[in-house]
Amino acid sequence: MAAQTMTSKAFTLPSFSENEPIYLTSPLSKNSDTKSAVADRPTETRHALADVTVAVINQVRNAGDIGEKGPSTSLELESGNEPVQTDETPLPGSKTKVPSAPEEITEISEAIVGVLERYRLSHQVEIGKAWAAKEMFLARINKFVAQNEPILMALPAFPFKSPSKKIKVLGDLPDKGEEVALSHLQGFCLAIRDVYPPGAKVYIVSDGLMYNDLLGVSDQEVWRYGQALRQLARDCNCDHVSFVRLRDLIQGENLGEPLSEEAYLRDAPRFRAELNRQYLPEGFDPDVQISKDADTMLTYRGYIKFLEIDLATAGQESKSVSKSQLKKNHEKVAKQMIVRGKAFANAIAISLSSHIRLSIHPSTEVSKLSMALTPQIGRSSTPWHSCLVRALDGSITMSHANQVPALTHELVFKNGQPSYFRERSALFDWPGMDVEFDYMYPCGIMITPRDRSAKYSLHNVHMRKVRQLSEQCSPVVLRGFTDTTDVHTFEAKAYDAGVVAPWTFGVRQAVKDVGNNDHKASTVTSSEAMPMHYDGFFFFAKETGPDGIERKVSKVPGFQYFTSITPSPPGSGYTLFASSQHFFQHLPASHSAEELAGLTWNCRHSSNWAHVMTKLPLVIKHPVTGKPCIRWHEPWEQSRTKFSYNEINIENGHQRYKELVTDLLYDRRVCLYFAFQKGDVLVTDNISMMHTRTAFQGESGRELWRIHFN
Repeated sequence: MAAQTMTSKAFTLPSFSENEPIYLTSPLSKNSDTKSAVADRPTETRHALADVTVAVINQVRNAGDIGEKGPSTSLELESGNEPVQTDETPLPGSKTKVPSAPEEITEISEAIVGVLERYRLSHQVEIGKAWAAKEMFLARINKFVAQNEPILMALPAFPFKSPSKKIKVLGDLPDKGEEVALSHLQGFCLAIRDVYPPGAKVYIVSDGLMYNDLLGVSDQEVWRYGQALRQLARDCNCDHVSFVRLRDLIQGENLGEPLSEEAYLRDAPRFRAELNRQYLPEGFDPDVQISKDADTMLTYRGYIKFLEIDLATAGQESKSVSKSQLKKNHEKVAKQMIVRGKAFANAIAISLSSHIRLSIHPSTEVSKLSMALTPQIGRSSTPWHSCLVRALDGSITMSHANQVPALTHELVFKNGQPSYFRERSALFDWPGMDVEFDYMYPCGIMITPRDRSAKYSLHNVHMRKVRQLSEQCSPVVLRGFTDTTDVHTFEAKAYDAGVVAPWTFGVRQAVKDVGNNDHKASTVTSSEAMPMHYDGFFFFAKETGPDGIERKVSKVPGFQYFTSITPSPPGSGYTLFASSQHFFQHLPASHSAEELAGLTWNCRHSSNWAHVMTKLPLVIKHPVTGKPCIRWHEPWEQSRTKFSYNEINIENGHQRYKELVTDLLYDRRVCLYFAFQKGDVLVTDNISMMHTRTAFQGESGRELWRIHFN
C-alpha cells in the first residue's frame, strides 16, 4: 500500500447495531504491511517504543528498587512516605541492563520524553509546532538513562487549601481533587515505567510555608493538610510519589522523620526566614524580574487572579477599601510571593539539581514542564483552589464550590468530610442498600456497602441500574457483596440485566488456564497475555443477507458480566479496560475523532487464513450515548503467542495509525489496570470499552466466570 498522509477530514460516525453483520470476504495480499511498532511488548508491561526497549532491557526492576537514588543530589529526601504494597507490581528482577550505545540511550530517552509530552498542559500544545524545550528535556533524561536510574522529578505544589472556604473549596483538608491528582501523578510515573523499566518518581515539594502567612493561613493548617496528603498517598498506593518538606531544602537542617507537629509549628517561622536568607539573590527586584522574565510574568498574573478572591474572603481586606487600593494590595502581595517564590525556586534548583522540574503553572517551558494535576475538561485548575465535579459519565471538571448548581449536582461525603460534587442521577439510588459509589482512576465505578459488615446479596442488586451505569462509566464493580460466586445467583442476575447472549458452549464460560496446548486454541483459556480487543469479534454465526447469500457474521454482545472465583497472585493477571471516552479526550491534538472515523481496517486470523474480515470501522457511534467508540483488535503476531494470532491492516490510511491507536489504548490516562479480588462482580460495556489481560502463572488457579448479554 502506498504511503498516505495522516490528514484530518470530516466523516459521519457509523451507527452500531447488535445484529449488524461484519462480512468475511477475500484473503489479504501477503505483501501487506503487517508489522506493528508495538509487536514485541512484554506481557506484563506495555511499551510505546518496544523494539528499542526489548532490545535493551531484559527484566523489569522490582517496585522496591524504584526509590533508589538517581544521579547525585545534595538533598537527603524525606522518608515519611514509605513505599507501600501495591497491585502495580512489575515483573520480578533485580537489575536491568545498562544501555551502552549512545543511540540506545537516545532512543529510550525519546520514548520517555514522549510520555512527558503527552502530559503537558493541553493549551500549551500548538498543532503543527515542535516542542521547543524537547531537546533540553532529552538531554536531562539522557543522564538518567545512561546510568539506568529512575527518572526523578520535582513538583512544587499542594501548599494548603485556599482560604476562600465559602467560595472555592470544601474545607481545610485534601479531598477527591487531591486523590485524583495523586493518582494522576502515579499514572504519570507508571507511564514512564511502561517504556523504561527503572521507572520514575515524583517528589512533591510543598510550598505552603512560603506563602501561608501572606494569605492568613496558619502554620497548623499547612501542617495538617500536608500530613493528610501523605496519608492519602499511602491509602491510594501512590508509591511513586514522595514528599519533600521546606526544611529539607535548608542547608544545615537535618531533623529527620517523623517530624512532630510541635516541632514543625515551633520552627516554621525560622524555616521560612532561613530559606529566604540562604537562597534569595542579593538585591533581587520583583519588578525587574516580572518585566524581563516571561515565566515570572505568567506566574505573577496567576497570583493576581486568585488573590482577588482569597484575600477578600480570608478577611485580609477591609470592605471600606477602594478598588484601586485593593488592586495595589493584590499587586503588593503578589510581588511578595514572587520574591519568596524566587528563593524557593533557587532552593529546588540547587537542592534537587538532578531532578526534572515540573510545574502546575503555564510557562514558556524553557526550564520546566507545565502539566495539569487532574485529567480535567476545560479550564485547568488545582485541587487547592477549586473542587472536583464529576459528571455521570465520570468526566472531571474543576470548579469553585459556589458555582456548582445544587439542582443538578449533589455533594458527596467521604469519611464524614465533603469530598466532591457528583451529577445527580436516579442510578445512584439503591433502595434497601446503603452503598458508596467511588469513581476509579482513570475510569469506572466501584460500588461497596458503606458498612463493610453489611450482607447485601447480589440477588437483591438492581442489575438494570448496573447496566445503565456501565453504559455511562465502565467498568462497574460490585465489591463486598454476598452470593457473588453462587452459580445460580450469578446466572440469574445476567437475565435480570438483559438478554443473555450464549456461546456455542453455553451461557457461562469459566475463564481460566485449561492447559490446552493446541496452537489453534484461543488465548482466553490460557495463562498468556491477550491483545487489546472487544468480545465477540471472532464469534461467528451464519446469516442470510438481503441478496439471499448465506455468510458468516460477527455477533458482538453489548455487555460483559464477570465474577471472580479465584483472583491472580499479586502483580499478575490484571484485566485492563480502555475507555473510548478517555481515548478521544487524550487523542493527540494533531488528530481528531472525525479523522479516525473515516478509517477502516481488516483482520486475518490464524484459525482461518482463507478469509479476511474487511471494512471494519475504526470508530462507531454508541447506540445509547451517541459518543464515538473505538473498535480495534490489537495486532498480535505469531512471535507473541503459542496460540492463535492475527494480521491487522489499515485499509484506507497510513499503517502508523495502528501504533497510534494501540499505544493510546494502553495510556495510563485511558486504561484502568484492574486487579480482581475474590467475589468481585464486574459489568462493562463491550461497545464503549476495549479490554485485555496480562499474563499470570497457570498454576495459580486464576478463574473468572463470564456471561455476555445485550
